[in-house]
Amino acid sequence: MTTIPLEELENFKEDAYKICQEFLGDIWEELSLSEFNFSVVSGGLSNTLYRCALPENVVVKNPKTPRQVLLRIYGPLQEDLNVVVTEAATFMLLAERKLGPKLYGVFPNGRLEEFIPSRTLLCKDYRVMYPTIARELAKIHALDVPIKKIPDFFPVNMKKWLNDVETDSKLKNTTFEHSKLYAESIKWLTEEMKKSNSPVVYCHNDLQGGNILFLEDSPSEQDPRLMLIDFEFGAYNYRGFDLANQFSEWCFDYNTEEHPYFEYSSEKFPTEEEQISFIRAYLDQLVKEGVIPSTSVEDEIKVILQEIELFTMAVHLLWSLWSWKMSFRSSMDFAYREHGKTRLNVFRAIKKEYRSRLMCNGYSAPNYKLRKEFNEH
Repeated sequence: MTTIPLEELENFKEDAYKICQEFLGDIWEELSLSEFNFSVVSGGLSNTLYRCALPENVVVKNPKTPRQVLLRIYGPLQEDLNVVVTEAATFMLLAERKLGPKLYGVFPNGRLEEFIPSRTLLCKDYRVMYPTIARELAKIHALDVPIKKIPDFFPVNMKKWLNDVETDSKLKNTTFEHSKLYAESIKWLTEEMKKSNSPVVYCHNDLQGGNILFLEDSPSEQDPRLMLIDFEFGAYNYRGFDLANQFSEWCFDYNTEEHPYFEYSSEKFPTEEEQISFIRAYLDQLVKEGVIPSTSVEDEIKVILQEIELFTMAVHLLWSLWSWKMSFRSSMDFAYREHGKTRLNVFRAIKKEYRSRLMCNGYSAPNYKLRKEFNEH
C-alpha cells in the first residue's frame, strides 16, 4: 500500500543504527554500520515499522540481549507527548503480564520493541480466529492500567480532530462541508453512550487485523496464538466500543493493491450467531479473570448484543473523522477521503434505522442489573 524510497531508507538506516546502539548496548555497540541488518516491515496507517538485526555470525553471550528488534516510528497522530507517555506505560504493563512484546527503548518519535515472528490478521482470519481474539480482548479489559479512568476517549478525540480538519480545510481555502453533522453527532452519541451504562474498561480502541499478531509458533489457524499490539489509542472507554469496533472491522479488507486500497462489504458483519459465540468466549475469559461470576454470562450476552448497534455508530463516526484528518496530514498512499466517506455513509445508514426504531417502539433500556458488579471491578 505504501513504499519507502531506497534513498530515504538508506538515510534513515544510520539513525536506526545509532538508536539500537544506545538502547541495546552490549554487542550492538561493537557492530559496524555495514553489518547492521535493516529492513522495512510495513508502513501502516499510523506507524512505520523496521526490523533491526544482528548478522547471523555474531555471537550473543548475554541472554537478555536480543538478536533482532522492531523499531517503530510514530506517525502524525502521535505528536502529543502525553499519548506517547501513556502508551509506553501501557506497553510496559502488558509486557509484564506477558500480553505484549518486551519494550527495549522509548524516545520522542518512536520505540524499540521485541521482534515477534508473526503476521498480522487478514480479513478472512476473523471468522476462523474470533474466539481467541475475544479471549485476548477480555484479558485487556480486565487490566487495571495506571491512567485516567474517565471514558472521554470519544468526545475528546472527536472534538480535537474536527477542529484539526476545519483548520486544515481553511488552509486549503475550503470549508469542511460536514462540520455541523459531526458536531451534532458527537454531542448526541456521547450522551447515548453515557445512557447505555456500558461498563468502563481499559480498551484497545483500534482492534483491527493490523493490530493483531498471529504468532508463527501457533499450532494452526484453528488454534491460533494471538497477541494484541499497537495501543496508541488505548484508553478507558465503554466496553461496547471495543466489541463493536472488532465486529465492524470484519467488513473491511485492507489487503488490496488497487485504489482505494480497501474494500467494504456490509454482508461480512458477523451474524447474530457469530456475535453470540464471540461474546460468550469474551465473557468466559472474564469469568477466569475474576471480573464477573459464571452465573452472569447468559444474561450479559443479551445486554452486550443490545450495545452493539449504538457503539457501531460511534466506531464508524470516529474513524470517518480520523480519515478526514489523515487525508490532510498523511503522505501514505491510501484513499483516506474515500475511507472517510464510506464510514460516514455507514454511520448515517445505521443511525437512520436506530432512530426510526426508537421513534416507532419507544426506548427500551437493556437489563443493566449486572453493571454494578462489572464496574466495581
